[in-house]
Amino acid sequence: MAVLSKHAIGDINNTRTRGSSLLQKGWLDFRNGHSVYLSFILTFMNSILISYHFAVEQFSFLNNIFFSVAIFALFFLGVYVPASVIIGYWHRRHQWTVENEALLQENWVWAWIARYQIRLIEGKATSEETKQVLGYLEAILHRQKIGTSLLES
Repeated sequence: MAVLSKHAIGDINNTRTRGSSLLQKGWLDFRNGHSVYLSFILTFMNSILISYHFAVEQFSFLNNIFFSVAIFALFFLGVYVPASVIIGYWHRRHQWTVENEALLQENWVWAWIARYQIRLIEGKATSEETKQVLGYLEAILHRQKIGTSLLES
């Protein structure tokens, strides 16, 4: 097994102090907060308001049933949330494994560690490989404030 060079994995111990890394992590956090949470809430509210405008305000018989946006929003949530849960359940049961397999096929870190584990089981891992894998994992645990004692046991 080829041992990863410092160029391939970078200087693991200094990743938290590099300015570009902090900028990249901040950008990632911004995009996740924006797209996963804030935009989701805004587009969801927008969907309710647009549906109310085009469905309820245009037809007088619906306007008699849903006489306010709040009543329509409760009805909308009562229909939309269960439908979303059913579709999400289907997606998780049928598509999630396909997506994860595709991601794993592109994940060189996972492949590197899995290959090391196989070589370790076969008794072919070198002490240099062991040190490098442990150093990599310890750096991850240290950054996550879990500690390295898990690897020592």
